[in-house]
Amino acid sequence: MKQVGSILALAALIGMSAPVAANAEISETELQFAHGYPEGNIWTRTAKRYADAIEERTDGKVTVSIAGGGSTGSWDEAIEALQIGTNDMVLESVGTLDRYDPLPGVEAFPYLVRNLDHFRSIYYGDVGDEFFDAVEEATGFRIIGAGYRGARKLSANQPVESIEDLEGLKLRVPPLKMYRQTWEHLGADPVPMPTDEIFTSLQQGVVDGQENPLEYIYSAKFYEVQSHVINTNHVIGAMTFIFDSATFESYPEELQDILVEEGREAMLWATDEMVAQEENYREQLEAEGVEFISVDLEPFREAVTPMREEFPELSEWIERFAEVGDNE
Repeated sequence: MKQVGSILALAALIGMSAPVAANAEISETELQFAHGYPEGNIWTRTAKRYADAIEERTDGKVTVSIAGGGSTGSWDEAIEALQIGTNDMVLESVGTLDRYDPLPGVEAFPYLVRNLDHFRSIYYGDVGDEFFDAVEEATGFRIIGAGYRGARKLSANQPVESIEDLEGLKLRVPPLKMYRQTWEHLGADPVPMPTDEIFTSLQQGVVDGQENPLEYIYSAKFYEVQSHVINTNHVIGAMTFIFDSATFESYPEELQDILVEEGREAMLWATDEMVAQEENYREQLEAEGVEFISVDLEPFREAVTPMREEFPELSEWIERFAEVGDNE
C-alpha cells in the first residue's frame, strides 16, 4: 500500500503540472497500450481492433504501440503504470480497479449479473453510463466500453457435483477481495495468485483448481492440467479499456471523442465475438478430454447471499444492477 501511495502522489504531481489541451488539435502522439493476454486470444484481437481504429480515425497522427502478454508487468503493475505515464491505456476487467476503491468490485459480485441479456441491459444502458462515471470519480480512472467475458466457471482436477464437494478445495483466485470472499462462502480454500503462476501451480498441485471464463481456460491450456469444468457461472464480468483520468482529460477533445467512440465499438464487437465463440471453446475443451459438469446453482446463490451485508459500500449499486430488467 505504501508503494501505491507513492505512485498516487507522483501521479498527482504530474497531473498538476500537465497542461490541459482539450481544445488543441490532435498532434503526433504514440500511446502505449498494455494487456496481459496471449497472441490469438479474443482480447488480443480486441486490442488490435481498437488500436487500428484509433490510428485510422486520427489519420495516423496517433499511433498505438501494443505491449501484450503481460510484457509491462502483471495487470496491477500495468494499471499503476497509467498513473506515472509509462502506460497510456490498459485492457482489463472493471473489477481490477477495486484496489483503488471498492466500487468497481461490484462487477465481480457473485450471481448479480443474471445472463447475457442482463449484462447488455446494465452496461449498455443508463445505469452502466452512471456506473462508469461513478467509478471514474471514485478511482481516478476513466473506463470505456464493456466487453462480455463469458460466465466464469470452476475448473478442477477432480469432479465437483455439488457445493459440498468444494469443501477444502484449494482454489486459485485473482488477488481481489470479492473473489476471495466468494469462494470462502462457497466452502473452498481460495489462494490469491497472479495469472502467470496459475498453470505451474495447477501442474505442481499447489492448488486443485481455478476459475475463469472458457476462453481463458482454453487459451491458457488449462486442459493440460485440469480434468473437469464445472458450470458454476458465478460471475458474468466486463472487460474495459482503462485510462488515467487526468491524462485522458489532457488530450484534445477530438481525440477523447475518438477514444470513447471506438472503445465502445471495439467492446461491442468483442461481446458479439465472445457470444459466437463460447460454444466453440466448450467443444475444443471437450475434444481435449475435459469433462463438463452442471450443478444445481441454487445452493451456490444461497451461500453467497450474506455477502450483500459484508459490502455495505456497494449496496446501492448491487440494488441498481439487480433492478435492471433483462431486456431494457
